[in-house]
Amino acid sequence: MSVVAWAQRGIARYEPPDRPDLEAFQRGTFGEGALQLDHAHFHWAFEEVPSPDPEGVQFWLCKRNGAVVGQQAGIPFRLKVGERACRASWAIDLMVAPEWRLRGVGPALSETHSLSGEVAVGVGISDAAYKAYKRGGWLDLGGLATFVRLIDLAACVRASQHGGPLARVLAAAGAPVAAVAAAGFAGLARLRGARLQEVPAFDGRVDALWAAVAPHHAVIAERDRRFLSWRFDRCPAAGRFRRLYVLRGGELMGYVVLRADHWKGASVGVVLDYLARPGWEAAAFALAVSFARRERLAALLCRTLNATLDRPLRRMGFLCLRNGLHAPTRIMARPAPGAEDLAGMLSNPRNWFVTAADSDLSFKELGA
Repeated sequence: MSVVAWAQRGIARYEPPDRPDLEAFQRGTFGEGALQLDHAHFHWAFEEVPSPDPEGVQFWLCKRNGAVVGQQAGIPFRLKVGERACRASWAIDLMVAPEWRLRGVGPALSETHSLSGEVAVGVGISDAAYKAYKRGGWLDLGGLATFVRLIDLAACVRASQHGGPLARVLAAAGAPVAAVAAAGFAGLARLRGARLQEVPAFDGRVDALWAAVAPHHAVIAERDRRFLSWRFDRCPAAGRFRRLYVLRGGELMGYVVLRADHWKGASVGVVLDYLARPGWEAAAFALAVSFARRERLAALLCRTLNATLDRPLRRMGFLCLRNGLHAPTRIMARPAPGAEDLAGMLSNPRNWFVTAADSDLSFKELGA
């Protein structure tokens, strides 16, 4: 069905006069106090994006009898696929009023969004959306793994619903082993001349890092200074991020972005984003673990899709939870008509590099 046909179903891009009707819809579906109702967040996430859609803000509404009954948002970005830089968009916040579900509104909104660029990508997809996307021809890439590095094992056991005498014994036995593994990797990083430096904001050095790293990843969203400054320095929650540079001499070898969250009463560090030169990912994470320990965080967590990182993190003592803390973090992609030649590279999960900084994965805390 054509874009015109979808528009005939009452779907159009958001315009400022739509704000009252949109907020009424969001209060009824997302709930009072939802992030979607925050004006500063809306302005940052949709109106200040570093790779804007020339057609306008990527936020579509479906109206019936003058009322908003559905929405679909997108975050446009540049996706490197092989040697090609593609116009892509993260599909987020698809919502349909209960009385309008199973009546074609959701598929119409999703289809409209997927035609806005060369590639549409969804992360953290619900069961219902997963089935709809499969029917719509989206590529199933599996899910992002959640890697967990226990630091204060006693605190983790207290926070765990599986606590008990056996768990406490295992924690006591495992603590020295985990500490030795972390110290060993951090020591190797320092032998290579690596040091960690916290910075208040990203600077021009990340452009050189991106240029050096990008050729080594087949499918990855751009991570230049323009993107990182928007994502972490101009975000309404910018004050909560810890930006850590991994340096060798004056050269930037990688970075890690952390945020402290609370999980069942324990303070844990969440790796929101990272990037490192080839051979430097393990060093970056080893230094991040040491930083988390100094900050008295109970654990370090990282949700990512990166085939090269699995073995180094396991050797460093990270546990790999394929189904996440709550549920699997599914990822799917769909090349638009005319970009079907991208499907071969996009369909292989091992080609992808994805972190919590992509899409809207990190907009909420772990316990939210």
